[in-house]
Amino acid sequence: MSNFFSRLFGKTEDVTSAFFWANKILELQKENRELRTLIVELEQRVDKKIDKIQPVIYNIHNKQNDT
Repeated sequence: MSNFFSRLFGKTEDVTSAFFWANKILELQKENRELRTLIVELEQRVDKKIDKIQPVIYNIHNKQNDT
């Protein structure tokens, strides 16, 4: 009877179970997709910020020709 309640309410994970590992793989795949999405969004934000940077314009002239 106590075994029934421990299985019902307790979260004991059987690491030898194929279902445990299949579930773990699915969780990791989901996390991987989420991380990839976040990286793509971050790259897009960085690209937008880089595109907004104005190039530096130097006022260079030849002092020898200017008299």
